[in-house]
Amino acid sequence: MTLDASGYELTELTEPLLRGVLPPLVTPFLPDGRLDLGSFEANLDSFSRFDLGGYLVLGSNGEAGSVEDEEKLALVRAARAKAGGRTLLVGTGLESTRATIALTRRAADLGADAVLVLTPHYYKARMTSEALKRHYEAVADAASVPVLLYSVPAFTGLVWPFGLAADLAAHPRIGGIKESSGDLALLGHIVSSVPASFAVACGSAPVAYPAFCMGAVAAVLAVANCAPGAAVALHRAFVAGDHPRARRIQEALTPLALAVTARHGVAGLKMAMGIAGFRGGEVRAPLLPASPAVRDELRALLERAEAAAR
Repeated sequence: MTLDASGYELTELTEPLLRGVLPPLVTPFLPDGRLDLGSFEANLDSFSRFDLGGYLVLGSNGEAGSVEDEEKLALVRAARAKAGGRTLLVGTGLESTRATIALTRRAADLGADAVLVLTPHYYKARMTSEALKRHYEAVADAASVPVLLYSVPAFTGLVWPFGLAADLAAHPRIGGIKESSGDLALLGHIVSSVPASFAVACGSAPVAYPAFCMGAVAAVLAVANCAPGAAVALHRAFVAGDHPRARRIQEALTPLALAVTARHGVAGLKMAMGIAGFRGGEVRAPLLPASPAVRDELRALLERAEAAAR
């Protein structure tokens, strides 16, 4: 057994930490704004029948920025209890390095297999490649589980610096990245510059199939909350080498993915989950619920995606 300076066991990664499709789990709320933990657990029970690669708790689609500290811990406990042997990834990125380290340690203590660390972005003009490098290295130095990098400029306004993933991949506890910009040039650059054991995950469903073709080993997709069967079928077709089928599913899944992210946001995703038989629950203020007029649009898009995956 090899220990680092902090006393944590170091395990050399020979295989990527992530594989396949992982939903970034939504956080259901009750109409009065309270956490609906029962619905969260029910969703995990429902997802267990799909061949998912694991789960992400406290991601962007989980409204992590609106979830209180004790609620975060309750969600991680519940997810660990329901995930079985599937990979449990927990979002622990906060604005300060100190706070990120503290939440990372709590998540690991509660059973997270790895943590996903969002780029700090409030002072985005100062988040240079060097500042981010030092932040991630400090978090990884203090972590007892693998750390994955997280690039999502749609929310942070911060474009991932070219070359940074390759620099950080040398750290023994930095094991991958979720790249959610949809920029295939950036994703391809990352894939080509990191070891095969470094897990590159696509976080943008409209480019999931081309991302797999370019070497992404996993996809963390919002749309997998409402159409897990179709998302899994896309990945399965790619792995089987059935590229015409994978392209057909991608073509049908893209309009739904755009509807539940860019167009209608988390509220639209939660509405789509309800249509599909899952429990999306309410959004937490200041987010507003989706308009009832959206329901028919989402139902039609869901039906199209499900038909393509049959």
